[in-house]
Amino acid sequence: MEYLKITKVDHVTLHRRGRSFEGSLHLTTHHLIFTLTPAGDGSTTVSSGSSGFRELWCCYPMIERVEFRKGSALMYIKGDYDEEIVDRADRADRDRADRADRADRADKAESVHRTDISNSTLLQGANLKLYCRDYNFSSFDFADKGQCHDAFESILRLTCIDSIEKCYAFIYEPIEIEAPFDSWKNYDVVREFQRQGLHFEEGQNDSLGSYGWRMTDINSDYSLCDTYPARLCVPQTISDTILSHTVRFRSKNRFPALTYYYKKNGCTIVRCSQPLVGIKQNRSFQDEKLVYEVFRTNCKEDKRNLIVDARPLTSAMAQVAMGAGTENMDNYCGDKNRKVFLGLENIHTMRESIGKVKQVLKNSDVSSRKEENLEADYEKLDRSGWLEHISRLLRSTDLLIKWIHLQGVHIVIHCSDGWDRTPQVVSLVQICIDPYFRTLEGFVVLVEKDWCSFGHRFNERCGHLQKDTKFYNYTSDSNFQRIRQLNQAFKHQQSTKFESPIFQQFLDCLYQLMRQYPSKFEYNERFLRRLVYHLFSCQYGTFLQDCEKERIQELRLPQRTRSVWDYFRARKAQFLNPNYEKIEEVESPHESEETETILYPNFTDVIFWYELYGKRYEELNVEKAVIKKGTTTTTTASTATVTSVASASTPPVTQLEQLQIS
Repeated sequence: MEYLKITKVDHVTLHRRGRSFEGSLHLTTHHLIFTLTPAGDGSTTVSSGSSGFRELWCCYPMIERVEFRKGSALMYIKGDYDEEIVDRADRADRDRADRADRADRADKAESVHRTDISNSTLLQGANLKLYCRDYNFSSFDFADKGQCHDAFESILRLTCIDSIEKCYAFIYEPIEIEAPFDSWKNYDVVREFQRQGLHFEEGQNDSLGSYGWRMTDINSDYSLCDTYPARLCVPQTISDTILSHTVRFRSKNRFPALTYYYKKNGCTIVRCSQPLVGIKQNRSFQDEKLVYEVFRTNCKEDKRNLIVDARPLTSAMAQVAMGAGTENMDNYCGDKNRKVFLGLENIHTMRESIGKVKQVLKNSDVSSRKEENLEADYEKLDRSGWLEHISRLLRSTDLLIKWIHLQGVHIVIHCSDGWDRTPQVVSLVQICIDPYFRTLEGFVVLVEKDWCSFGHRFNERCGHLQKDTKFYNYTSDSNFQRIRQLNQAFKHQQSTKFESPIFQQFLDCLYQLMRQYPSKFEYNERFLRRLVYHLFSCQYGTFLQDCEKERIQELRLPQRTRSVWDYFRARKAQFLNPNYEKIEEVESPHESEETETILYPNFTDVIFWYELYGKRYEELNVEKAVIKKGTTTTTTASTATVTSVASASTPPVTQLEQLQIS
């Protein structure tokens, strides 16, 4: 409680989604709560109609940015920080102008901001604007500037923490419906690989290579690779001694390890990090041996297998100067195998892209978007490039699906460190070729396997340990304050340079697939939205760590916190798709039945996830399709391209020509 300078403020006006409500603001140690003024006490909401809620709860980790400003939030309805109006508020605080001048300024404010609230009302008090990570934007008007300042300081102290162990998850007690579940124990790596079709007991290897793999405990204490899981699956013919030498040739010691075995043809998806080639073109015979043994597990070493670099070619080449780089195919049987660059941009590009989307949405607390403003917003959304990145991810997924399913080749994939773009691509491919991962239980296994165990940096990418650089005080206009704000903006940029919406982008791609195949997924769109919420809520321990070592050894999350999957399992009925058509697995499916289980993403059909952003479809998306001979021209909020439409069953030869291949 020492962090709380104030715990309750009455007669606060909440602005949210273009509507205003009067009520009380409560600050607790873990949540900010706004309650509507009870009916019958003489108070009314500012806007008419049903409010749709009685209480609004916001946990502090969900807050991404807070602005403390003078006057009402309605003064900033145009969107940008309006210095002219705030200066006028300062003058009003010091000395009121004559009545005629005040009336003239009130008329001007009404004209500029299109509001029927008097200018004198707008200039009074102060407001807090909260930018939340789940794309809810809210503003709170306070009649008393001092109370607003106390609330600002309290929220700052409660939001900015220096240790992940101060998160709500470490003291959260489950409600009654969650108590019977313990989802920490539900994922077992051996059981999952056996479900995929591998056999770890001794036996003669078959033509599909189901006996060609083994589990190794060489990383049981995380000393070989501290960002990999304790148990890993590698080719049967590779000894632990070879593995101990292989790690030296891969960034962060993340050597090639199995993530998926495709039992229909025995091909595999193996993930790793970039090789440490450098300017001297270093090589590792142990690494080359490991990759070769991967390719021959199902006796298809003579096939044209694939090494996939998820980065653009230029990015991979730039890493050479830093001692890393990409595989020299002359050392990996380049006469038979090939390498593909997917051209996926890095975390910084994705952070900037979603930041531009947020700029378009940021005034949704005080303004309801009008038709005449939509065209300008479409242009800004187009410049964000967000849908272009989503489309490229789906295109890469489509390419690899056709390689592993139609061409029957092994895939070894990496990006830079193998924990951002790599899990995005391998997860989407598995969802499209394996119906199990389109069930709720299967999706849980997928996230635990490819994101949590293989070391996606959830803590770093989500920014759970927030800094005070995200809290802006705009109530002072002295030169010193302006310099301080510039310095704060620079520090903010530095403190958030490792944050990026990588997991959200994966869920966005999954949302596009669910739109395109509405009956193929057991879970619904709301499931994805709640997952985005709990990605940042810090109420559960699942997404608090950067790797399995932190989860198990350092933080001991299974013993000290609850799993987020308890939340979803306890409320399973809320997240099920009523149109889901379950696919019964058969031992020897006909070719037509086998094809029905495969999903081919349409990478030209992508839209903004308007439900996540709390908008209507038409507020974020506009489409004009012109059908031409053999082509489809599609204009959306972020795309205006002419793309050849390939058949879902067409082999990926023509698409490969469009990507960078060496």
